[in-house]
Amino acid sequence: MAAMGKLRTAASNSGDLPLDALSEILLRFSAKELCRLRAVSPTWRSLTYDRAFIAAHRARHREPLLAFARRDDDHGHSVDIVDLSGELVRRMPRPENGVGVLGTRLDLVPVACRYRHMALWVLNPSTGAALALPDCHSEYMGNGPDQRFVFGCGFVERYAMGRVSTGEYKALRITRCSFRSKDKVCEVITIGADGSNHGVWREMPRTPSLMCTGDDVRRSPSIADEMKCVVVDGLVHFLIEFKSNNLGEASCEPGSIASFNLETEEWMPILHGPDPVRSFVLDNNRKYSYEDLGTQLSLSNLSGCLVTVHNIHNTSMDLWFLSDFEKGLWIKMYSLPSQVARLLVYPLLVLDDERILFVHRINLFVCFDLKTGIYTYNLKTSACTRVFDLDMGGSDSGSIGVYTGSLLSA
Repeated sequence: MAAMGKLRTAASNSGDLPLDALSEILLRFSAKELCRLRAVSPTWRSLTYDRAFIAAHRARHREPLLAFARRDDDHGHSVDIVDLSGELVRRMPRPENGVGVLGTRLDLVPVACRYRHMALWVLNPSTGAALALPDCHSEYMGNGPDQRFVFGCGFVERYAMGRVSTGEYKALRITRCSFRSKDKVCEVITIGADGSNHGVWREMPRTPSLMCTGDDVRRSPSIADEMKCVVVDGLVHFLIEFKSNNLGEASCEPGSIASFNLETEEWMPILHGPDPVRSFVLDNNRKYSYEDLGTQLSLSNLSGCLVTVHNIHNTSMDLWFLSDFEKGLWIKMYSLPSQVARLLVYPLLVLDDERILFVHRINLFVCFDLKTGIYTYNLKTSACTRVFDLDMGGSDSGSIGVYTGSLLSA
Protein backbone atom coordinates (compact mmCIF):
# COMPACT_ATOMS: atom_id res chain seq x y z
CA MET A 1 0.00 0.00 0.00
CA ALA A 2 2.85 2.37 0.79
CA ALA A 3 4.37 1.71 -2.61
CA MET A 4 1.06 2.44 -4.34
CA GLY A 5 0.75 5.70 -2.37
CA LYS A 6 4.15 6.84 -3.59
CA LEU A 7 3.14 5.96 -7.13
CA ARG A 8 -0.02 8.06 -6.87
CA THR A 9 2.05 11.05 -5.73
CA ALA A 10 4.50 10.55 -8.57
CA ALA A 11 1.66 10.21 -11.06
CA SER A 12 -0.03 13.45 -9.96
CA ASN A 13 3.26 15.37 -10.01
CA SER A 14 4.23 14.12 -13.48
CA GLY A 15 0.99 15.04 -15.20
CA ASP A 16 0.11 11.43 -16.04
CA LEU A 17 -3.37 9.95 -15.92
CA PRO A 18 -4.75 9.09 -12.47
CA LEU A 19 -2.98 5.99 -11.30
CA ASP A 20 -6.11 3.81 -11.18
CA ALA A 21 -6.98 4.71 -14.77
CA LEU A 22 -3.40 4.26 -15.93
CA SER A 23 -3.23 0.88 -14.21
CA GLU A 24 -6.47 -0.27 -15.84
CA ILE A 25 -5.16 0.72 -19.27
CA LEU A 26 -1.75 -0.91 -18.84
CA LEU A 27 -3.30 -4.14 -17.55
CA ARG A 28 -4.73 -4.67 -21.03
CA PHE A 29 -1.28 -4.99 -22.59
CA SER A 30 0.73 -8.21 -22.78
CA ALA A 31 3.85 -8.65 -20.64
CA LYS A 32 6.01 -8.35 -23.74
CA GLU A 33 4.47 -4.98 -24.61
CA LEU A 34 4.68 -3.72 -21.03
CA CYS A 35 8.39 -4.45 -20.87
CA ARG A 36 8.81 -1.98 -23.76
CA LEU A 37 6.36 0.56 -22.28
CA ARG A 38 8.47 0.81 -19.12
CA ALA A 39 10.66 3.23 -21.07
CA VAL A 40 7.82 5.76 -21.45
CA SER A 41 8.21 7.37 -18.02
CA PRO A 42 9.43 6.68 -14.48
CA THR A 43 5.81 6.37 -13.34
CA TRP A 44 4.99 3.71 -15.91
CA ARG A 45 8.18 1.89 -15.02
CA SER A 46 7.45 1.96 -11.27
CA LEU A 47 3.85 0.89 -11.77
CA THR A 48 4.73 -2.13 -13.92
CA TYR A 49 7.28 -3.25 -11.35
CA ASP A 50 4.79 -2.99 -8.47
CA ARG A 51 3.93 -6.41 -7.01
CA ALA A 52 0.21 -5.70 -6.82
CA PHE A 53 0.17 -4.69 -10.48
CA ILE A 54 2.15 -7.79 -11.51
CA ALA A 55 -0.28 -10.03 -9.58
CA ALA A 56 -3.28 -8.32 -11.20
CA HIS A 57 -1.72 -8.64 -14.65
CA ARG A 58 -0.96 -12.30 -14.10
CA ALA A 59 -4.55 -12.98 -13.00
CA ARG A 60 -5.93 -11.26 -16.08
CA HIS A 61 -3.55 -12.80 -18.63
CA ARG A 62 -4.01 -16.48 -17.85
CA GLU A 63 -3.19 -17.93 -21.26
CA PRO A 64 -0.18 -20.22 -20.75
CA LEU A 65 3.18 -19.71 -22.39
CA LEU A 66 5.32 -22.50 -23.83
CA ALA A 67 9.07 -22.99 -23.51
CA PHE A 68 11.26 -25.02 -25.84
CA ALA A 69 14.76 -25.20 -27.28
CA ARG A 70 15.42 -23.68 -30.71
CA ARG A 71 18.16 -23.87 -33.33
CA ASP A 72 18.18 -21.30 -36.15
CA ASP A 73 19.55 -21.59 -39.69
CA ASP A 74 22.91 -20.16 -38.57
CA HIS A 75 23.21 -22.85 -35.88
CA GLY A 76 22.49 -20.39 -33.10
CA HIS A 77 20.79 -21.91 -30.05
CA SER A 78 18.23 -20.45 -27.69
CA VAL A 79 15.37 -21.24 -25.36
CA ASP A 80 12.20 -19.50 -26.53
CA ILE A 81 9.06 -18.49 -24.66
CA VAL A 82 6.06 -18.29 -27.01
CA ASP A 83 2.30 -17.86 -26.66
CA LEU A 84 -0.24 -20.33 -28.03
CA SER A 85 -0.40 -18.53 -31.37
CA GLY A 86 3.34 -19.03 -31.84
CA GLU A 87 4.30 -15.39 -31.24
CA LEU A 88 7.73 -15.04 -29.69
CA VAL A 89 7.56 -13.51 -26.20
CA ARG A 90 11.13 -13.97 -24.96
CA ARG A 91 14.30 -15.44 -26.49
CA MET A 92 17.21 -16.52 -24.30
CA PRO A 93 20.35 -17.35 -26.34
CA ARG A 94 22.31 -20.40 -25.20
CA PRO A 95 25.93 -21.15 -26.09
CA GLU A 96 25.43 -24.91 -25.77
CA ASN A 97 24.55 -27.28 -28.59
CA GLY A 98 21.87 -29.96 -28.17
CA VAL A 99 19.97 -28.38 -25.28
CA GLY A 100 16.47 -29.55 -24.38
CA VAL A 101 13.80 -28.05 -22.13
CA LEU A 102 12.38 -30.28 -19.40
CA GLY A 103 8.61 -30.75 -19.50
CA THR A 104 7.80 -28.68 -16.40
CA ARG A 105 5.10 -26.18 -15.32
CA LEU A 106 7.11 -23.66 -13.35
CA ASP A 107 8.18 -20.01 -13.11
CA LEU A 108 11.69 -21.20 -14.04
CA VAL A 109 12.77 -23.24 -17.07
CA PRO A 110 15.21 -26.14 -16.53
CA VAL A 111 17.38 -27.07 -19.51
CA ALA A 112 19.51 -30.21 -19.99
CA CYS A 113 22.21 -30.90 -22.58
CA ARG A 114 22.47 -33.95 -24.82
CA TYR A 115 26.25 -33.72 -25.16
CA ARG A 116 27.14 -32.92 -21.53
CA HIS A 117 25.24 -35.62 -19.70
CA MET A 118 25.67 -34.13 -16.20
CA ALA A 119 24.85 -30.53 -17.21
CA LEU A 120 21.62 -28.87 -16.09
CA TRP A 121 20.79 -25.16 -16.20
CA VAL A 122 17.88 -23.27 -14.66
CA LEU A 123 16.73 -20.23 -16.66
CA ASN A 124 14.72 -17.33 -15.26
CA PRO A 125 12.79 -15.85 -18.22
CA SER A 126 11.85 -12.70 -16.30
CA THR A 127 15.53 -11.75 -15.89
CA GLY A 128 17.25 -13.82 -18.57
CA ALA A 129 19.62 -15.22 -15.94
CA ALA A 130 20.95 -18.79 -16.24
CA LEU A 131 22.03 -20.81 -13.20
CA ALA A 132 24.36 -23.75 -13.87
CA LEU A 133 23.87 -26.60 -11.41
CA PRO A 134 26.90 -28.65 -10.30
CA ASP A 135 27.86 -31.22 -12.95
CA CYS A 136 29.29 -33.61 -10.34
CA HIS A 137 27.88 -36.30 -8.08
CA SER A 138 27.10 -36.04 -4.41
CA GLU A 139 30.11 -36.12 -2.11
CA TYR A 140 29.46 -39.71 -1.04
CA MET A 141 29.19 -40.97 -4.58
CA GLY A 142 32.22 -39.14 -5.92
CA ASN A 143 34.83 -40.02 -3.30
CA GLY A 144 36.21 -42.96 -1.40
CA PRO A 145 36.63 -46.67 -2.12
CA ASP A 146 32.88 -47.17 -2.61
CA GLN A 147 32.84 -45.00 -5.71
CA ARG A 148 30.37 -46.66 -8.07
CA PHE A 149 30.88 -44.68 -11.25
CA VAL A 150 33.30 -45.24 -14.09
CA PHE A 151 35.90 -42.45 -13.89
CA GLY A 152 33.56 -40.58 -11.53
CA CYS A 153 30.88 -40.12 -14.21
CA GLY A 154 27.39 -41.53 -14.51
CA PHE A 155 24.81 -41.38 -17.26
CA VAL A 156 21.72 -39.35 -16.48
CA GLU A 157 18.49 -41.09 -17.45
CA ARG A 158 16.04 -38.54 -16.12
CA TYR A 159 15.88 -35.04 -14.68
CA ALA A 160 12.76 -33.65 -13.00
CA MET A 161 12.10 -30.39 -11.18
CA GLY A 162 9.32 -29.08 -8.94
CA ARG A 163 8.49 -26.46 -6.34
CA VAL A 164 8.05 -27.09 -2.59
CA SER A 165 6.11 -25.24 0.12
CA THR A 166 9.05 -22.99 1.08
CA GLY A 167 8.94 -21.43 -2.40
CA GLU A 168 12.22 -23.11 -3.27
CA TYR A 169 12.68 -25.52 -6.15
CA LYS A 170 14.19 -28.98 -6.09
CA ALA A 171 15.64 -30.95 -8.97
CA LEU A 172 15.73 -34.75 -9.06
CA ARG A 173 18.33 -36.70 -11.03
CA ILE A 174 18.25 -40.43 -11.79
CA THR A 175 21.70 -41.63 -12.86
CA ARG A 176 22.89 -44.98 -14.18
CA CYS A 177 26.37 -46.06 -13.10
CA SER A 178 27.49 -47.07 -16.60
CA PHE A 179 26.11 -48.11 -19.95
CA ARG A 180 26.23 -51.77 -18.93
CA SER A 181 25.03 -51.37 -15.35
CA LYS A 182 21.35 -51.46 -14.32
CA ASP A 183 22.09 -49.93 -10.91
CA LYS A 184 20.52 -46.47 -10.58
CA VAL A 185 21.16 -43.69 -8.10
CA CYS A 186 18.76 -40.89 -7.13
CA GLU A 187 20.03 -37.42 -6.19
CA VAL A 188 18.30 -34.16 -5.22
CA ILE A 189 19.46 -30.53 -5.17
CA THR A 190 17.74 -27.42 -3.77
CA ILE A 191 17.46 -24.23 -5.84
CA GLY A 192 16.54 -20.76 -4.57
CA ALA A 193 13.05 -19.35 -5.15
CA ASP A 194 14.34 -16.89 -7.77
CA GLY A 195 16.68 -19.39 -9.40
CA SER A 196 19.80 -17.43 -8.42
CA ASN A 197 21.49 -19.94 -6.09
CA HIS A 198 21.70 -23.66 -5.41
CA GLY A 199 22.86 -26.21 -2.87
CA VAL A 200 24.69 -29.49 -3.52
CA TRP A 201 23.49 -32.80 -4.92
CA ARG A 202 22.42 -35.19 -2.15
CA GLU A 203 22.02 -38.94 -2.54
CA MET A 204 18.53 -40.27 -1.83
CA PRO A 205 17.24 -43.79 -1.03
CA ARG A 206 17.51 -46.37 -3.79
CA THR A 207 15.01 -45.97 -6.61
CA PRO A 208 12.19 -48.51 -7.02
CA SER A 209 12.98 -51.25 -9.52
CA LEU A 210 11.62 -51.25 -13.08
CA MET A 211 10.96 -47.52 -13.01
CA CYS A 212 10.46 -45.90 -16.43
CA THR A 213 13.24 -43.33 -16.53
CA GLY A 214 13.95 -43.46 -20.25
CA ASP A 215 17.46 -43.59 -21.65
CA ASP A 216 20.68 -41.59 -21.57
CA VAL A 217 19.91 -37.90 -22.25
CA ARG A 218 22.92 -37.72 -24.56
CA ARG A 219 21.00 -39.36 -27.38
CA SER A 220 18.02 -37.82 -29.14
CA PRO A 221 15.19 -37.99 -26.59
CA SER A 222 12.17 -40.16 -27.17
CA ILE A 223 8.87 -38.41 -26.55
CA ALA A 224 7.50 -41.76 -25.38
CA ASP A 225 10.17 -41.79 -22.65
CA GLU A 226 9.49 -38.16 -21.76
CA MET A 227 5.81 -38.84 -21.15
CA LYS A 228 6.45 -41.65 -18.65
CA CYS A 229 7.41 -39.09 -15.97
CA VAL A 230 5.56 -35.98 -14.72
CA VAL A 231 5.74 -33.57 -11.76
CA VAL A 232 2.54 -32.49 -9.97
CA ASP A 233 2.56 -30.35 -6.80
CA GLY A 234 6.07 -31.30 -5.77
CA LEU A 235 5.60 -35.03 -6.45
CA VAL A 236 7.62 -36.68 -9.22
CA HIS A 237 5.67 -39.58 -10.72
CA PHE A 238 7.19 -42.40 -12.80
CA LEU A 239 5.32 -45.17 -14.57
CA ILE A 240 6.64 -48.59 -13.59
CA GLU A 241 7.64 -50.87 -16.45
CA PHE A 242 5.81 -54.16 -16.91
CA LYS A 243 6.66 -56.88 -19.38
CA SER A 244 5.27 -60.32 -20.19
CA ASN A 245 6.98 -63.42 -18.89
CA ASN A 246 7.11 -66.74 -20.72
CA LEU A 247 3.49 -67.40 -19.75
CA GLY A 248 2.28 -64.09 -21.15
CA GLU A 249 1.72 -62.65 -17.68
CA ALA A 250 2.73 -59.13 -16.62
CA SER A 251 5.89 -58.86 -14.53
CA CYS A 252 4.08 -56.35 -12.27
CA GLU A 253 0.68 -54.68 -12.10
CA PRO A 254 0.12 -52.54 -15.23
CA GLY A 255 -0.29 -48.81 -14.71
CA SER A 256 1.50 -48.72 -11.34
CA ILE A 257 3.32 -45.48 -10.46
CA ALA A 258 6.38 -44.77 -8.31
CA SER A 259 6.28 -41.29 -6.70
CA PHE A 260 9.07 -39.24 -5.11
CA ASN A 261 8.11 -36.46 -2.69
CA LEU A 262 10.42 -33.48 -3.27
CA GLU A 263 9.22 -31.88 0.00
CA THR A 264 10.16 -34.80 2.29
CA GLU A 265 12.75 -36.27 -0.12
CA GLU A 266 11.27 -39.76 0.24
CA TRP A 267 9.83 -42.38 -2.08
CA MET A 268 6.13 -42.91 -1.44
CA PRO A 269 4.15 -46.19 -1.51
CA ILE A 270 3.48 -47.53 -5.00
CA LEU A 271 0.33 -46.00 -6.48
CA HIS A 272 -2.01 -48.38 -8.30
CA GLY A 273 -3.30 -47.33 -11.71
CA PRO A 274 -6.98 -47.14 -12.74
CA ASP A 275 -8.79 -50.49 -12.49
CA PRO A 276 -9.69 -50.69 -16.23
CA VAL A 277 -6.04 -50.13 -17.10
CA ARG A 278 -4.86 -52.83 -14.72
CA SER A 279 -7.25 -55.40 -16.22
CA PHE A 280 -7.17 -54.10 -19.81
CA VAL A 281 -5.36 -57.06 -21.42
CA LEU A 282 -7.51 -59.71 -19.73
CA ASP A 283 -10.74 -57.76 -20.30
CA ASN A 284 -10.02 -57.68 -24.04
CA ASN A 285 -9.31 -61.44 -24.24
CA ARG A 286 -5.65 -60.70 -24.94
CA LYS A 287 -6.45 -58.85 -28.15
CA TYR A 288 -3.69 -56.54 -26.90
CA SER A 289 -0.47 -57.72 -25.27
CA TYR A 290 1.15 -56.20 -22.21
CA GLU A 291 3.79 -54.76 -24.55
CA ASP A 292 0.98 -53.03 -26.47
CA LEU A 293 -0.42 -51.64 -23.24
CA GLY A 294 3.01 -50.32 -22.30
CA THR A 295 3.16 -48.19 -25.46
CA GLN A 296 -0.39 -46.91 -24.81
CA LEU A 297 0.21 -45.52 -21.30
CA SER A 298 1.69 -42.16 -20.34
CA LEU A 299 1.39 -39.56 -17.57
CA SER A 300 0.40 -35.91 -17.72
CA ASN A 301 -0.25 -32.89 -15.52
CA LEU A 302 -3.62 -31.45 -16.55
CA SER A 303 -5.27 -28.67 -14.53
CA GLY A 304 -2.92 -29.44 -11.63
CA CYS A 305 -3.91 -33.12 -11.44
CA LEU A 306 -1.97 -36.30 -12.09
CA VAL A 307 -3.48 -37.95 -15.16
CA THR A 308 -2.97 -41.46 -16.50
CA VAL A 309 -3.38 -41.33 -20.28
CA HIS A 310 -4.56 -44.56 -21.93
CA ASN A 311 -4.18 -44.02 -25.66
CA ILE A 312 -5.64 -47.06 -27.46
CA HIS A 313 -4.18 -46.11 -30.81
CA ASN A 314 -6.75 -45.34 -33.53
CA THR A 315 -9.58 -46.29 -31.14
CA SER A 316 -9.93 -43.93 -28.17
CA MET A 317 -7.95 -41.96 -25.60
CA ASP A 318 -9.07 -42.10 -21.96
CA LEU A 319 -7.85 -39.47 -19.48
CA TRP A 320 -7.98 -40.75 -15.89
CA PHE A 321 -7.62 -38.00 -13.24
CA LEU A 322 -6.33 -38.96 -9.79
CA SER A 323 -8.92 -37.77 -7.23
CA ASP A 324 -7.43 -39.32 -4.06
CA PHE A 325 -3.77 -40.30 -3.79
CA GLU A 326 -4.10 -42.13 -0.47
CA LYS A 327 -7.00 -44.29 -1.68
CA GLY A 328 -5.75 -44.57 -5.26
CA LEU A 329 -9.05 -43.33 -6.70
CA TRP A 330 -9.16 -42.38 -10.39
CA ILE A 331 -11.96 -40.68 -12.35
CA LYS A 332 -12.25 -40.90 -16.14
CA MET A 333 -12.87 -37.26 -17.01
CA TYR A 334 -12.55 -37.55 -20.79
CA SER A 335 -12.85 -40.29 -23.37
CA LEU A 336 -11.64 -38.86 -26.68
CA PRO A 337 -12.45 -40.26 -30.14
CA SER A 338 -10.29 -42.17 -32.59
CA GLN A 339 -9.04 -39.14 -34.53
CA VAL A 340 -7.31 -37.97 -31.36
CA ALA A 341 -5.92 -41.37 -30.36
CA ARG A 342 -2.90 -41.40 -32.66
CA LEU A 343 0.53 -42.83 -32.02
CA LEU A 344 2.83 -40.45 -30.11
CA VAL A 345 0.07 -37.93 -29.31
CA TYR A 346 0.08 -36.71 -25.70
CA PRO A 347 -2.16 -34.18 -23.87
CA LEU A 348 -0.31 -31.07 -22.71
CA LEU A 349 -2.95 -28.57 -21.52
CA VAL A 350 -6.66 -28.28 -20.87
CA LEU A 351 -7.55 -24.70 -21.85
CA ASP A 352 -10.23 -22.53 -20.24
CA ASP A 353 -12.39 -22.64 -23.38
CA GLU A 354 -12.70 -26.47 -23.21
CA ARG A 355 -10.03 -27.23 -25.74
CA ILE A 356 -7.28 -29.76 -25.10
CA LEU A 357 -3.83 -29.02 -26.52
CA PHE A 358 -1.72 -32.04 -27.51
CA VAL A 359 1.91 -32.37 -28.47
CA HIS A 360 2.75 -34.80 -31.25
CA ARG A 361 6.30 -36.08 -31.79
CA ILE A 362 7.66 -33.19 -29.71
CA ASN A 363 7.29 -30.48 -32.37
CA LEU A 364 3.70 -30.60 -33.63
CA PHE A 365 0.70 -29.09 -31.84
CA VAL A 366 -2.78 -30.50 -32.31
CA CYS A 367 -5.99 -29.39 -30.60
CA PHE A 368 -9.37 -30.99 -29.84
CA ASP A 369 -12.43 -28.88 -29.03
CA LEU A 370 -14.59 -30.72 -26.48
CA LYS A 371 -17.65 -28.61 -27.31
CA THR A 372 -17.62 -28.99 -31.09
CA GLY A 373 -15.64 -32.20 -31.54
CA ILE A 374 -13.38 -30.41 -34.06
CA TYR A 375 -9.81 -31.65 -34.28
CA THR A 376 -7.26 -29.22 -35.74
CA TYR A 377 -3.51 -29.01 -36.23
CA ASN A 378 -3.19 -25.36 -35.31
CA LEU A 379 -5.02 -23.41 -32.63
CA LYS A 380 -5.99 -20.45 -34.80
CA THR A 381 -5.49 -21.22 -38.49
CA SER A 382 -6.42 -24.93 -38.55
CA ALA A 383 -3.33 -25.48 -40.70
CA CYS A 384 -0.70 -28.11 -40.04
CA THR A 385 1.90 -26.09 -38.13
CA ARG A 386 5.04 -27.34 -36.49
CA VAL A 387 6.88 -25.53 -33.75
CA PHE A 388 9.80 -24.79 -36.05
CA ASP A 389 7.46 -23.30 -38.69
CA LEU A 390 6.20 -20.62 -36.31
CA ASP A 391 8.96 -18.23 -37.41
CA MET A 392 11.27 -19.80 -34.84
CA GLY A 393 13.79 -21.80 -36.83
CA GLY A 394 14.59 -25.46 -36.27
CA SER A 395 13.49 -27.25 -33.14
CA ASP A 396 16.28 -28.71 -31.03
CA SER A 397 16.20 -31.74 -28.78
CA GLY A 398 14.05 -32.03 -25.71
CA SER A 399 10.49 -31.64 -24.55
CA ILE A 400 8.11 -28.68 -24.32
CA GLY A 401 7.67 -26.91 -20.98
CA VAL A 402 4.87 -24.67 -19.76
CA TYR A 403 6.07 -21.34 -18.35
CA THR A 404 3.81 -20.18 -15.50
CA GLY A 405 5.71 -17.06 -14.42
CA SER A 406 5.42 -13.41 -15.38
CA LEU A 407 7.97 -11.60 -17.50
CA LEU A 408 7.21 -8.49 -15.42
CA SER A 409 8.69 -10.02 -12.28
CA ALA A 410 12.25 -8.79 -12.79
